[in-house]
Amino acid sequence: MLLKIENLHKTYYTSDKKINILQDLCLELEQNEIVSIFGASGSGKSTLLNIISGLLSYDSGKIFFEKKIFDSSFDFTSFRKNDIGIVFQENFLLNEFTVIENIMIPNIIKGIEKNIAHKNALNLLDKFELLSIKDIYPNSLSGGEKQRVSILRSIINNPKLLLADEPTGSIDESNKSKVFSLFKTISDDYNTSIIIMTHDNNVSKISNNILNLSKGTLK
Repeated sequence: MLLKIENLHKTYYTSDKKINILQDLCLELEQNEIVSIFGASGSGKSTLLNIISGLLSYDSGKIFFEKKIFDSSFDFTSFRKNDIGIVFQENFLLNEFTVIENIMIPNIIKGIEKNIAHKNALNLLDKFELLSIKDIYPNSLSGGEKQRVSILRSIINNPKLLLADEPTGSIDESNKSKVFSLFKTISDDYNTSIIIMTHDNNVSKISNNILNLSKGTLK
């Protein structure tokens, strides 16, 4: 078991009401498993992703990653640097850097020497047949290319868990299959577990488990 969530609760308060966004939510994720989570806008998909990544606190419940519990002693900085990668709907590539430089950034932040980071990024681009765009700046790429580059950036540190928040929400139909194929290859070849928050029914083709987030819980 890579990730286990037990009875998770998260509440938001506005000026006039209390919103129970997550209620008794439970989730189990095995190694090398792809889980897709559907849900309407406002159902709590992004909230759940941010809680799993350690960017957002929760009210009650338990979260375990490799049997280590999320508590005050858990090293979230190391966790985000080494164990997880995140892909957003927007690619968030840095336009002043080339494709290969963008992919190298997490390695550099981790403290890996620049020449080794360059080699690691080059190997990823070669494996996923994107070597031809390595020296191009993001402004010259298509939407699908940008998203695939952002995915490669998210896995350069070899994370055990990849979180994707509406990864095909901003690209056209012709590129969606390429993105999902990329996720499948990452899961198979790198033994990476993936959670995909999505509205895209095409994700069912690569998923081991499909869940729906409704009324604060997963079904």
